[in-house]
Amino acid sequence: MALIASVALAFVAACSRSNPGRPRPQATSADGSTVAVTPISSHAAADSSVGGQHVERAPLASHPWIVELVEPGPRHSPTKLGFVTVPLGAREARPVMIALHGSGDRPEWACGEWFGVVNAFPFIVCPRGTGSESALGWSHLADTRARIAKALTAARAIFDEWMAQGPMVLAGFSRGAIQAALIAQEDPKTYPRVVLSESSFDPDSAIKFQQPWVNGGGQRLLLSCTTLGCEGPFRNAARNAAKLGASARVNIAGTSQHGIWDTVIQSISRDWPWLVQGAEGWNAYTPRATETPLPGRTIAFDSPP
Repeated sequence: MALIASVALAFVAACSRSNPGRPRPQATSADGSTVAVTPISSHAAADSSVGGQHVERAPLASHPWIVELVEPGPRHSPTKLGFVTVPLGAREARPVMIALHGSGDRPEWACGEWFGVVNAFPFIVCPRGTGSESALGWSHLADTRARIAKALTAARAIFDEWMAQGPMVLAGFSRGAIQAALIAQEDPKTYPRVVLSESSFDPDSAIKFQQPWVNGGGQRLLLSCTTLGCEGPFRNAARNAAKLGASARVNIAGTSQHGIWDTVIQSISRDWPWLVQGAEGWNAYTPRATETPLPGRTIAFDSPP
């Protein structure tokens, strides 16, 4: 796991938004070669028993840490659906997280960033938004739902029973966070734990979704703030969530820049154990070890007793 975390951090550093014009790395295997991805059948992935005794499955391997998801198309022109990160070394089914990138962003960048936050524990499915490679964004809610569904289906077609069923964590950055709020509002049972990062420029999106989300089973909300002026709107959103009956936190990374930099990744990772505590499939999760205090600060808003 230490090697995986190191690779993730290197990828995150390479994907820094501090210089948007420079070439970005592509998802490849460790040696830079193209990797043929083959499905892991349910028979290969499932636990088995011998002589009545439980036999643990072999660790998940033979894949790069991030895999591009595509849909076959005519004339060898597949449709790009997004990316999924792989919890290499897992011996049990792992939970699934959905991460929505921002405008002008890339799904592989989002995957690399959240991979660092969650210490490579879950599968992270990062759908591709609409538009050209240089200007990806999000359209309307129905289109976003369809893109999530297609990327998730493609990931499950590869990893089958390694990907747990049940509730998922939903995260979004910037415009992706606005879409995440709408998705969570419509399906709180699927997404009871939500992370909205840097959507305070549209504060209504962080507040209006909360009533139906909490009423439908929403449990914990993490609001990630990186820019000046973000704290006030997100404090109001977190306070509102607490009044409705959910627990909420505002994570203030203190970068004064709109982006998920390494400082932001470290800051959010401080609150991740709280976000997934008691969540289905996350009982074996351990945060990334650190010898120094994590940057930023957190404001907690607990629901009334």
